[in-house]
Amino acid sequence: MKINELNLLKVSIVKDIFEARELYKSYFDISENITEYVKNIVNDVKQNGLSAAIKYTNSFDKVSFKTLTDAKLSLDEINEGYESIKLKNPELVKAIEKSYKNIKLFHEEQLAHEPETWFIEPEKGKKLGQISLALDRICVYIPGGRYVYPSSVLMTVIPAQVAGVKEIVVCTPPLKSGRLNNLLLYLFKFLKISEVYKIGGAQAIALMAYGDSKVKKVAKIVGPGNIYVTAAKKIVYGNVGIDSLAGPSEIAIIADKSSNPYYIAADLLSQAEHDPDAKSILLTDNIDIANETIFKIYEELEFIKTEYGSRFNSDSVIESLKNNCKIIYNKDINLIIEISNEIAPEHLEIMTENPEETLKKISNAGSIFLGSYTPVAVGDYIGGTNHVIPTNGTAIFSSPLGVYDFFKKSAVTYYSFNALDDERKFIEDLADTENLLAHKNSVKIRFKS
Repeated sequence: MKINELNLLKVSIVKDIFEARELYKSYFDISENITEYVKNIVNDVKQNGLSAAIKYTNSFDKVSFKTLTDAKLSLDEINEGYESIKLKNPELVKAIEKSYKNIKLFHEEQLAHEPETWFIEPEKGKKLGQISLALDRICVYIPGGRYVYPSSVLMTVIPAQVAGVKEIVVCTPPLKSGRLNNLLLYLFKFLKISEVYKIGGAQAIALMAYGDSKVKKVAKIVGPGNIYVTAAKKIVYGNVGIDSLAGPSEIAIIADKSSNPYYIAADLLSQAEHDPDAKSILLTDNIDIANETIFKIYEELEFIKTEYGSRFNSDSVIESLKNNCKIIYNKDINLIIEISNEIAPEHLEIMTENPEETLKKISNAGSIFLGSYTPVAVGDYIGGTNHVIPTNGTAIFSSPLGVYDFFKKSAVTYYSFNALDDERKFIEDLADTENLLAHKNSVKIRFKS
């Protein structure tokens, strides 16, 4: 049976936002079983530190580490991998260098607009302000598994470096040989990262959150991971900061009659390629575009299968399309935009006749791509904006990873004797109302002769 005979997709004609909500609603949740399983690992590492982290690494990753020396990446390994990639993959090296340049440029500009340390003197004898300081030490988590994602390393490390973080630690699962992929080793040297632990999973998150006598804890953990890593980040949050609890990746595309169904289909497929839970949604006010896009999805899927053979995981893509791809139509473009804002997608592509005008009506989206020649892949790899983006509708209250994630701010207050005297009664009255009498006394005592 051919793909276009599978009847995977159909156009959903919606009357209002409530009908649309029923189509795309989804919940990212971590099951109680996984939470309990991860909690046991986290508690073990919290109690026993590095030895417990190594125990789980040996069990899950089929290695035989015994000490910190085994689990920590050496400079010799980094240099060896760096030279190998430089020699064998010069075109990839050029792509990494270009990506680095663009990402660094974007985040340096972001830094220029980040609030700095400031003070005001609203009245004589009073000074109020804020100091802004980079975090001292953070961990970047890099997933293991079948593929290596150099773009994720660049996206997480560069903004931390631009922000001025002093110590950047990396945790990533080892290969069965106990080594790491040469491409990762190249990136570590390229980015001047020297503290790397060949430890992954929940045990890595716990080790970074709590530390032990040999491994210093961090202030924040960033970077993507599987459900076990996400569960561990949720458990340790509060002891350390985290970037987000990432759910399945997602895209929404707003398209009108001016859009190209080939491009829409290709971009929906690129999202479905992530995993079976990935979500891809077309929102359009043109029924012909909706129907044509479905046809082009089948056509492009057949082409990619033929072009790349077994390298292309078509079964996973088909599963994603079947369960999570929605083609939503309503003739009112304003309702279409309202639905997009309700979804608050991780990635939003705007393929309308005047995308910048449409952009003015967008209030909720993680990362936005304008026009027919800006697929999400641009942002994934080379554009410069960050591809660590809020998922599962959390873009209504959160932002992509940026330099601001690596700063902490402290408020500063100064009152002279006279300034405190001017306002002491207000403080005393409020403290008295709240029955916090030691608070009241802490002011009064300063005026006893």
